[in-house]
Amino acid sequence: MKIACFVEAYNFNDKSERNALLMFKSTAESMGHSFEFIFKEDITRIPEYDAMFIRATTDPSNSAYIVSRLAEQSGLKVIDDPHSIRICSNKVIQHDLFQKNNIPSPKSILFYGDYSREALDTVFRTLGLPVIIKTPYTRFSSHVEKANNETEFIELAKHLLRKAKVLVLQEYIQSDFDWRVGILRNEVLYLCKYCIPEGGWKVKSKINGRNVWGETIALWRNSISPELKEISIRLSKYVGDGLYGLDIKETNDGYKVIEINDNPSIYDGYEDAVDKDIYEKIINALT
Repeated sequence: MKIACFVEAYNFNDKSERNALLMFKSTAESMGHSFEFIFKEDITRIPEYDAMFIRATTDPSNSAYIVSRLAEQSGLKVIDDPHSIRICSNKVIQHDLFQKNNIPSPKSILFYGDYSREALDTVFRTLGLPVIIKTPYTRFSSHVEKANNETEFIELAKHLLRKAKVLVLQEYIQSDFDWRVGILRNEVLYLCKYCIPEGGWKVKSKINGRNVWGETIALWRNSISPELKEISIRLSKYVGDGLYGLDIKETNDGYKVIEINDNPSIYDGYEDAVDKDIYEKIINALT
């Protein structure tokens, strides 16, 4: 089996990510497959392979999405597939998906820029304060803001609507960490706690002018609670059977899904710190 792994140069900047990519390669080769990193200039070679594993940032406007579509059209097995990318990259689609299928999630509404008194009162009555504001396309906590009052809300919403036609507004749920549930083929692949850094409010927070990531704590996937497992697998099935990372809050009222992501982070010493077989399982899913 010839496996192509689509990457960009930035995927090799971080040592932990670079080591994980090399682990995928060595694991595939130890299982009798070839595994080759390919870049934008190699797109015409896609039909030469049997499977495509995408590790570059996915988004319908990025090269990775084009690679995914071309690979699927060429009959390759693909992770991440185009359908998963389209759903996971768009928070408006996810908002509708959660509501349609009764996925437990924070209260949320769509906002199109109506700043009338009546509209603002509805926002704050429904969601309270602070309120989280997201553009449809977010990655690694970018374009996700928190408004502590009405003045901040109007200012942030106007700023974000310059590049988006609609915003997703969510109630703010305070927590020390987010559950990260890695899912592959609708089964739990890994389980982590993505901790909120001290002084921040999201996993990647700007503190004293610099970006700070919270700690990642890996746990045995078999230690997942039945409720968290059921929610994660049920949601993943609505998206597909690919590789996903779900961000979920644990509250007094149960678990609340924040979002489901394609192309979830897999870094050496982080997501793979406990369940060491995740590389083998992903290679198996490609073959």
